[in-house]
Amino acid sequence: METLELVIDMRKLVLITSLAFVLIGMLGVAFRVQIVEAKISQVYIRADGSVDPSIAPISSADNITYTFTNNLGYPVIVQRDDIVVDGAGYTVQGNGTGRGIDLTDRNNVTIKNMEIRAFQSGIWLQGSSNSSLLENTIANNTYGVWVYASGNTLSGNTIINSSNYGVVIDIYSSNNAVSGNNITNNNCGVRLISASDNKFYHNNFNNTLQVLLSYMSGYANFWDNGVEGNYWSNYTGVDLCDGGDGIGDSPYVFDANNTDRFPLMGPISFFNAGTWNDTAYYIHTISNSTVSDFKFSEDDLLVSFNVTGLNDTVGFCRVAIPKELLWCDNSGQWEVWVNNTLIEDSKIMEDTNYTYLYFTHGHSTETVQIIGTNVIPEFPSAAFLPLFMVVTLLAVIMYRRKHSV
Repeated sequence: METLELVIDMRKLVLITSLAFVLIGMLGVAFRVQIVEAKISQVYIRADGSVDPSIAPISSADNITYTFTNNLGYPVIVQRDDIVVDGAGYTVQGNGTGRGIDLTDRNNVTIKNMEIRAFQSGIWLQGSSNSSLLENTIANNTYGVWVYASGNTLSGNTIINSSNYGVVIDIYSSNNAVSGNNITNNNCGVRLISASDNKFYHNNFNNTLQVLLSYMSGYANFWDNGVEGNYWSNYTGVDLCDGGDGIGDSPYVFDANNTDRFPLMGPISFFNAGTWNDTAYYIHTISNSTVSDFKFSEDDLLVSFNVTGLNDTVGFCRVAIPKELLWCDNSGQWEVWVNNTLIEDSKIMEDTNYTYLYFTHGHSTETVQIIGTNVIPEFPSAAFLPLFMVVTLLAVIMYRRKHSV
């Protein structure tokens, strides 16, 4: 009996010991996984399409679009061309050194919809061409974006709180298009180092030093699109000619080769009115008011939004509407309403692509409605041809039946 009990006790001891070893082994595996994760110092999107290391929170189903699935605490180095890196609203967080997103010798790479914080350079483009930085927040870096020997597009980004320079366009860089960005609260908004033929327009600049030109004379860049330039928080010009149009009467000059000929009298804002035939249409406003609650209605043929400012002050709005989106057969048909009051003296201007409507209003919170007479077709043009062919075929059939009787 005692022998049987001893055997049972030994079996229990063996079982407990085995379970203990299993648990220790599992803990060891978990510990090793944690060590591996902790050792990640940077992640690569390799030329073959793979993500290295594979445990990084970046996924791709086609090796073309790479989407973040979580925040990253390390830099991203892109070694593959012709791809889209979509941050999906997540953050790349640094420690004050290195490059947040590195695009060295890359072609046709899009970086969009992410926040990049606390690096020496938020985004680095060296020898990069035809790449795009779209709708990112680039904050609290030493340099926001550094462009060297490259030509790319920067659009819709917020570049803020750079301790040195917001955007640096370095030597041998040309044909960069910098538009629709908020470049604010940086020690310097833009620094150009022996760079020429770059275009800046529709940006909001509010920085300690707006632009620094670091070169000998002779390097020319463009600071407007021929109709509208940029908003400069320290612009001291006025808008009095012909009753005002939202554009300053005098240019904003850096040197003989760098002049914003059409400085904006208020910050510029962009609003997505919708997408038709795979084309996104944007309406933009220039205003000394806060513009909110934007809406575009096909059914009512109107644009509406709210404007807010200090009571008992005068506000102004310059609204640019794509002609393919909403238009009138003649300019006298446009109607501008503020709080259900028709603005009789609104100014209507136009060019090939846009109608510009300028008006003033009293401040507090006002509702603006702009009404046209024609709107973008409800049916996409791609669908119109098959419809036209069906109608034509029916007409032919009916004609033949009628004349065969």
